[in-house]
Amino acid sequence: MKVRRAVGWLWLATLAACDFGSSMPAPGSTAGGAAPPPPPATTAPDPHGQDPGSAPAPATAIKPSPGCYAAGSPRRLSRTQFVNALTDVSRSLTGGDGTVAARVSALVVDQAQFPPDQAINPDSARHQGYERIDQALNARQAAAIHASAKAIAAELSADPTRLSTMLGGCSGTPECLDAFIRRAGRLLFRQPLSDAEVAVYRAAAGGATTAAAITKVLATMIASPKTYFVLERGQTVDDGMSCAPLTAHELATRLALHLWDSVPDAALNAAADDGTLLDPAVYSAQISRMLGDAKADRAMRGFFRQWFRLDELVALDGKVGNARFDAFAAGYKPLASSRDAAITEVLDMVSYLAANNGSLQQVLTDRHSFARTEDIATLYKTPVWAGGSAAPPLFTEAARVGLLTRIGLMANGASDTTLPIQRASRILGGLTCQSLPPPVMDQSNKAADLSGVLSTRERTERITQMDGTSCVGCHKTVLNPWGFVFEGFDALGRVRSSETVRDDGGAVLGEKAVDTAVTAKLDGIAARPLNHAAEAQQYVLDSGAFERCFARHQVRYAFGRAETEDDAELIESLRVQAANGTNLRSLFALIAQRPEFKSIATQP
Repeated sequence: MKVRRAVGWLWLATLAACDFGSSMPAPGSTAGGAAPPPPPATTAPDPHGQDPGSAPAPATAIKPSPGCYAAGSPRRLSRTQFVNALTDVSRSLTGGDGTVAARVSALVVDQAQFPPDQAINPDSARHQGYERIDQALNARQAAAIHASAKAIAAELSADPTRLSTMLGGCSGTPECLDAFIRRAGRLLFRQPLSDAEVAVYRAAAGGATTAAAITKVLATMIASPKTYFVLERGQTVDDGMSCAPLTAHELATRLALHLWDSVPDAALNAAADDGTLLDPAVYSAQISRMLGDAKADRAMRGFFRQWFRLDELVALDGKVGNARFDAFAAGYKPLASSRDAAITEVLDMVSYLAANNGSLQQVLTDRHSFARTEDIATLYKTPVWAGGSAAPPLFTEAARVGLLTRIGLMANGASDTTLPIQRASRILGGLTCQSLPPPVMDQSNKAADLSGVLSTRERTERITQMDGTSCVGCHKTVLNPWGFVFEGFDALGRVRSSETVRDDGGAVLGEKAVDTAVTAKLDGIAARPLNHAAEAQQYVLDSGAFERCFARHQVRYAFGRAETEDDAELIESLRVQAANGTNLRSLFALIAQRPEFKSIATQP
């Protein structure tokens, strides 16, 4: 630990010394392959605009945006961004050779033991949020960065053909070495190197272009704080100005990290180097180009995976072999891979809609199955989807109405019984951003009578809705209805109309009809009686809460922090565009066109 601490402090000291700046796709849409540039954001009337006669007006007006935000400490890359950056740089340095690029993830995660980021949720420590918000730095990360740098640099230089490609076909001359240093440093540091910096790396190489010398240069660059940290200072502006535009290189980096979860490519670097990226027309053209790249889909999937808290899904095969679970599964045997397949099915839906100009509303309501494996397709009672441009099959069950009824959100797998409170928390706290009070950890409900043959709903009601307990206020009117209305789906996400109650050995104790009738409430809209999942999903759609929640989470994702009052106008602008049906690709990029994204607050 003392050795690692010394390494970490040395690395941080170096940082301080551095000065570095059911809806089918829209008619005419295509599936698979290169998609056409997304149409511009729409300006249709907001379908969720409040009718003064049907809902109370907001208590206060929306706070105007300051136009920019204060710079914080240098932001570090997330582990995902670090891996993506080194993958893309490795491919670029070797002229498109993907040999080393394909091994980067294993070298960083498995060999160097780079620790994962914490998925931080500003609303609750009990549920996952965004890895980008985790800005902690520890000795394990510093050690892993150094180990990753040495391993990747060695692999890049090991093959004579790759080495020759990286050197541009030359070797042995000072000009050749300098050209390589400038090229590699430009990619890793996301800005051109100064002559003084080139001299430092030339000295590190001993003036040689051997495999050992190039390995040392690359390892030193990859381990540099300039690679792992992003520091934004903005352009120099006149006194009295509160906002400063980002420099072209800072803007290119911010744009690539948002849209690609990676670093700028050659085209974006060129626009930054010649300054044309600061031209609004060039900037917009770069956004359109980047949205058509497969890396944009990668970043979008990362956003939705974290917003929907899909990684909270536990292994579906966790109870296989347990007598009670096996009796419940009734011949169905989930695999070790079923959990990941269920998550992928949700994300494949997002990707398919994005490629076909789908909207955020379609993410909620689409009724196609995107199951690529037999185990998930069986739960959906649909054929396996071939992927790519193949048309996905429709759900065959009327109860399966869209996102809120997909396996990735409905299943829990660790039990033969459902988890109504968990389902409610995901919908209220995760997908509609309703404020939920923290749970009260006491024993006021310990006297609950759980005797007899009880359904999951009955058991949950007796535990959480006892008169005079600390639980009843929140659970009876807020949480429980949003769990009970989805009791038409069992713990594997299968449609059901009754629940079989079993003992620990799997023997049947009784059969209970599923009761899904509730009265539920969402902020900003009147409480509504709901009888099944379709009505619940329609209520979410009618409320506009899904679009509003998206806007809040986009701010968290784009800026790597919790939203504040200063974000109110930005969030409302994003919400309106989402409510208007703006296609997913344009919606994901809208925040990059905002002044808050392209500027930084000046120092007082």
